Amino acid sequence: MKKSILLLPIFFLMLFSCSDAYDIRQDNELEDPEAFTTLQHLISGLNGAYAAYGPDFGGDAIIFNDLFTDNIRKGKSNNGQGSEEYNFLMQPNSDMPESVWGNRYATINRINRVLRAYDRLYPNFTTAEKRRADHAKGNLLALRALCHFDLFQYFTVDYKNAASPSVIKMDFVPANTFDVFPRNTVGEIRDFIKQDLTDARALLVANLTLPGETAPPADIAAYNTVMYLRPIAIDFIRCKLALLEGDYPTAQTLATTLMASTPLSNRTIYPQMYGVTDANGESIFKLSRVLRNNQLASLYYFNYNDSGTPIDPLFYGSLQLYNLYSNADIRKTVNFGGSNDVGRGEIPITKYMGSNDGDGINDVKLFRASEVKLILAECKARNSDYLGAATDIQQLRAARISGSNPLPTYTNLNEALTDILLERRKELAFEGHRYLDIKRIGNEINVGINRLADDAFTFSAPTSLPASDYRFTLPIPRSEISANPTIVQNPNY
Repeated sequence: MKKSILLLPIFFLMLFSCSDAYDIRQDNELEDPEAFTTLQHLISGLNGAYAAYGPDFGGDAIIFNDLFTDNIRKGKSNNGQGSEEYNFLMQPNSDMPESVWGNRYATINRINRVLRAYDRLYPNFTTAEKRRADHAKGNLLALRALCHFDLFQYFTVDYKNAASPSVIKMDFVPANTFDVFPRNTVGEIRDFIKQDLTDARALLVANLTLPGETAPPADIAAYNTVMYLRPIAIDFIRCKLALLEGDYPTAQTLATTLMASTPLSNRTIYPQMYGVTDANGESIFKLSRVLRNNQLASLYYFNYNDSGTPIDPLFYGSLQLYNLYSNADIRKTVNFGGSNDVGRGEIPITKYMGSNDGDGINDVKLFRASEVKLILAECKARNSDYLGAATDIQQLRAARISGSNPLPTYTNLNEALTDILLERRKELAFEGHRYLDIKRIGNEINVGINRLADDAFTFSAPTSLPASDYRFTLPIPRSEISANPTIVQNPNY
């Protein structure tokens, strides 16, 4: 059966939704007036939208960014998993475009249904209920902006060309399941994301703590934590969007403010963020993962021993990545703290080995202060403040590497961006960044994928791919192309 953008959510909601009381059904299963009748139903719909958002689901961003590039090599228990991505085989029916397109639009579909119910129910709420509903709406708009931002990053060829095609803006629930829509322009998508973020931030700030209150009510305070898109998380998205569109003054201003409120975690706290306590540390926004929820370790392993430790690796860390870290670097311990046999190329990935919530279960750290620090360094470099950029990189390294951390020397933008891209690789490994980082920066400085031959050999794969290659933008999925005659495919697919 052909599936348009509105049919994809049906499949992905069935695939990814939780078996809980707040699942949102489609119109042909349960009409919205029946599904949403109270404020608590709206809150449950908000919870369901957060649960549906899945960059850590199989085939999605977390694993893809490292597998397609140069941070992973084949594990000894791998039977071909990931070989297509590692061999740069990217087609409209590949897992990654289908996963990102389907998951984000399914989540957007949930959000829009809850927002539609909000509009219907809001006039009959009490004053207290309206405040809670408005705070929930702020979360919904922020999450809708984040989903569109994900789509924008992966499916847009040129972030800075306002007239070029981007993705489909969805700010409503279509009247017909088989309705189809063309791609909006880059400028339209950027403006839409910005407006959603502006509206979301205003609602969250206005309804958090009212004049005369010393603290927000408990039911609002519960949604003002690192697990939700608070104003600081909204500012993070604004900062990254400004970076992508080349508005470096705005990105630098936002990054400076963010760093003032969320400092870098030190060498003691940093490993706790990925350990049994899943400490918040420098996290600005993370996805909560608990028992029977998604397991990050399952992206890299398919089995556990009797003590609950992940074994049977599908993927190892690449020898090239491993060699980038000194032994004094706490990131080496966190990423590769297992029993390594480097001579045999067996380098277990240990960043997500489990927490108090269960074996292999770790919260997904999406926004961190360290990335803000890297954005700040990049903005300064683009403003020819090479000393300022070098100082930011030195400060990040000092938070991760014991002993002396010399001040880097940058004499031009190319040198600065090359070192910043390297530091992004080390700092954000296995967190869903490498592919997008090469796409955004690599072509500018002529740095693409350049694997060690020893790593590439494990998958009998090519060693290199230039950053100018068309595959650094994902194809529109075949399911959408087949059902939507108004859609235009990205070049070369």
